[in-house]
Formats: sequence, C-alpha cells, structure tokens
Amino acid sequence: MIDAIAQFFGVVISYIYNYIPNFGLAIIIMTIMVKLITFPLNNKQIQSAKRMQVLQPEMKKIQQKYKDDKEKQNQAMSEFMRENNMNPLAGCLPLLVQFPILIGIFRLLREADKFLDMSTINPYLFQQAELIDLLAVPNISFDNFLSQISIYYLFPLIAGATTYLYSKMSMSADSSQKMMLYMMPVMITVFSFSFPVGLVIYWIMNNLFSIGQHKLIVHLDDHKSDAGLKISEQDPKKTENSNQDATQKNSSTEGKKKTDPKRSKSGNKKGKSKK
Repeated sequence: MIDAIAQFFGVVISYIYNYIPNFGLAIIIMTIMVKLITFPLNNKQIQSAKRMQVLQPEMKKIQQKYKDDKEKQNQAMSEFMRENNMNPLAGCLPLLVQFPILIGIFRLLREADKFLDMSTINPYLFQQAELIDLLAVPNISFDNFLSQISIYYLFPLIAGATTYLYSKMSMSADSSQKMMLYMMPVMITVFSFSFPVGLVIYWIMNNLFSIGQHKLIVHLDDHKSDAGLKISEQDPKKTENSNQDATQKNSSTEGKKKTDPKRSKSGNKKGKSKK
C-alpha cells in the first residue's frame, strides 16, 4: 500500500515538474493539493479543537466533582460530550489520513530512483547553485553534530517550531495535553534529522498552511458570532421602539376621545333628533 501511495505521488510530482521545473516548488504545490483535498477533515479538526477549548471549564468542573470516583467521572464526561455533540475522535481523523500520505512521501523521497525519473529531475532547491539537495538526509549524530553544522540543520528546527505553533493553537489548555504540546515538536525535530530534506519541507509547509487555515476558520466563526450578537442587540431596541410607538398611538387616541366633548354632544343630539 505504501509503495502504491509513493508511486501515486511520484506521478503527481513528475507532472508538476514538467510545468514548473523546480523540485522544491513541485513539493510545495503537491502539499497545497493535499491540503485542499483534506480541507473538510482539517475543518472538522479545527472546529472540534475550538469547541473543546470553549467547553474546557465545564469539563474541569466535572473532573473536580468526581475526582474521587473515576467511573462516575468517565460516565459524566461521556454524557456531557454526548449532550454537546462532541466527538473526541474528530481531532485524530485528519492525522490518521495524513499519516499514510507522510509515509508514502517519505518512501518516495528516500527511494527516488525507484519512483521518479531522476535523469530528468534536478533534486536541488536552488538548481543553478546546486544548493540544498532535497533528497539528502543530514544523518546527525552526537559525534558529528558540531563538526558538520550546515544549512540542512535549519529545516528540522523550523519543522519543530512550526509544529509547536500549530499544536499551541489547536490543543486545549488541559494539563493532560501540555505534555504533548512540548513532546510533539521535540519528536518531529529529532526525526527530521533522519528524513530527506524534501519531506521536512513538506511537513513545514503543511504546518504553515494548517496555521493559516486555523486562523481563517476562527476569524470567520468570530465574525459570525459578532454579527449574531449585533442582531440580537438590535432586535430588543426595535421591539422597545415599536412598543413605545404603539403605546403613544393608543394614548393619543384615548386622549382625543376624552378631550373632544363637542363630538360626543353632537352625537347625542343626532340620536335624539332621529328618535
């Protein structure tokens, strides 16, 4: 299955490279395509994370209330999630979908000769200067870390930093997730030293697009909520004005009836003359 995924993305990159002959740009464009395909799943993940952040205080109250009884705590928590339409797996689904894609691209770049026609593809990010081979693996160890410092070390550090930024935005403030907030970026940084640079660039761009998508969705949701609040604030004023207008009209008509004795007298005279 992984070979099939690698073969598929090899065809995609080769097709992009025919029109844009830069291997780095081809990887970035492929990243955009993957993000567009997984946009609905990422949207659900962002909505779920935002909902978790909003309901976090209530969940903490439940944990404090049943802190001595784990069974009742789990039961109350599951009922709370069911009442608020919360799905804890919604945040994991995009990661499960992207994991085989990540492994497939890793296989593609690790064994490029098997899936790509490297006789027609220049693997350097800056081709004329032959700078930053996207198929290269830093292979850092404690012995050669200081002796072989190069620009390749920069990409794993950027991968870890962007992972931290996105994790901080998407994770809730729960203490149980604080460990993952720091562990995940460290793991990505360490693993990136043994990945091809092209795969690290894919991960960096994936994080940057995820951060932009998260900010966009949150901004749109906040804009909708602000619009809803403005409407709800304006409606009571309209109802109050309409009620005031109605009371003023009623009082004016009653006042006319009371302050018009001539009309009542003339009406009585007409009634007597008819008799």
